[in-house]
Amino acid sequence: MSDNEFGFNIDDILAEFGGAPLHAPAEEQRTDYAPEPVYEPEEPQIDYTPEPVYEPAAPEEPESVYAPEPVYIPEEPEPVYEEIREPEEPKQKKRKVAREPEPASKKKPAKGKKTDREEPPKKKESQGKRLGYGVLSLVFAVVSLAALAVGLQILHPETSSPEAVKASNSTDIVSRLESNVNNSKADALSNITFIPKHYTIPEGDTVAPAPNPSAFGTVSIDRAEEILSVIQKARDSGLLDGQEVVFDPTVEFFEESDIQYYCDDTILVICWKELINNTVCSCVEVKIADASQFRRKFVDDTFGSPVKLFATALAKSTNAVVAMNADFYMFRDFGIVAYQRQLYRFADTNYAGQYQKYNCTDTLFVDGSGNFHFFHRLEQSSWDEMQKYIDDNDIIFSVAFGPVLIENGELQECTWYPAGEWNTGYSRAGIGQFDDLHYFYMNVNHENGRPARWTVNEFGQHMLEKGMVQAYNLDGGQTGEIVFQGVPYNHIDFGAEREVSDIIYFATAIPESEVTP
Repeated sequence: MSDNEFGFNIDDILAEFGGAPLHAPAEEQRTDYAPEPVYEPEEPQIDYTPEPVYEPAAPEEPESVYAPEPVYIPEEPEPVYEEIREPEEPKQKKRKVAREPEPASKKKPAKGKKTDREEPPKKKESQGKRLGYGVLSLVFAVVSLAALAVGLQILHPETSSPEAVKASNSTDIVSRLESNVNNSKADALSNITFIPKHYTIPEGDTVAPAPNPSAFGTVSIDRAEEILSVIQKARDSGLLDGQEVVFDPTVEFFEESDIQYYCDDTILVICWKELINNTVCSCVEVKIADASQFRRKFVDDTFGSPVKLFATALAKSTNAVVAMNADFYMFRDFGIVAYQRQLYRFADTNYAGQYQKYNCTDTLFVDGSGNFHFFHRLEQSSWDEMQKYIDDNDIIFSVAFGPVLIENGELQECTWYPAGEWNTGYSRAGIGQFDDLHYFYMNVNHENGRPARWTVNEFGQHMLEKGMVQAYNLDGGQTGEIVFQGVPYNHIDFGAEREVSDIIYFATAIPESEVTP
């Protein structure tokens, strides 16, 4: 068979195309696509079909894939209605809590819902409670907003760094909200059940609530057993929380003294003087309801203030129920000073070894739960490590004098100490922790010609005999002082107060607005 049988000649065709491939594109196409043998432009035009590639994204298809609005399908109204309304049923129930339910005869069944579940008689008996809870919820909301507003105003830039103020304010707000919610419950449900109120004093407040004058009292030592009724009152209110007391009406009281006390729902204070080995010991037992009632006061509420005041003036300025001397930090420059969760004095580059001022004495730390912690002399640390210790252990303030007398129920024997006349007979002062939020302070001074001749170790032994689990020695002598009802309770050496820079004190937490004479 020849080529002419099909009406064309192979040689003529090849000559016409100049030997080019049969499917070579036109001249313009070669210019636009810069064809190379790999791409063969004729085949992409056939295989690359852009229209079919984007067909899945056509408007008709997404309706079947996504179906965003099944609500409007007319054929199935009931399933769509149920699908939308079911999640809102809890909200409808919450809104109905504060409203009186309609009588069963007037209720209309909801569309598409069964009516056999609607049995109002079963809920009728709790109608009063539900109404009360609705009102209570409104009260909680108002109280919470008020507490938040008050908490945000508690700022003392002179006494703390911005970080310390921020942490203190955060703690204050949470504490106030918890107390206000609890107390609102107690008020709202007072006719139904008894809920003890809980009060707290914000850390940023430099003045505590004023004590109730009618809560003070005095009992003569020959009727000492009458104090037991005061203790029973504290026990009945829940303040003692099942704890025993240090006070004993059978001890040998100092003949020229009276027993004085203060008691409300947040604090119990008993002051008495007893004879121990012919030495007059002024004693104070304190039980508080909240750790915020155990506080420290700087003159001018500012670290480093050069002003000095009598302890009685400082106690009155804070509304203290009872106060005592701290460490007189502006007179002595040793030890660690922490105040309102902030480290203020620690590093000292002028001394080395055992003479480093920050650790040459023991330090007492008091945490946010009112518990004692001790940093012992000669322990090594850095400023950053100490601030971390304060943060990690929720330390509110410190007192630096010492030494530690009792730790975890064990007497700490002192063999040498740089502060105070540790091994000679001297006037003493110290504070101990008896139980949770339960404290004891003892002061030994020369009174009525009776000597004060106790060494540090002897003093610690007597504190242990009083049942202390933790105890710490404070500055004695003329500095040692107990202030009760705004006046000194103990006899002060040399017969006059010494001006100091700081005190520690205990206060009531009941707001003055709730005090009933």
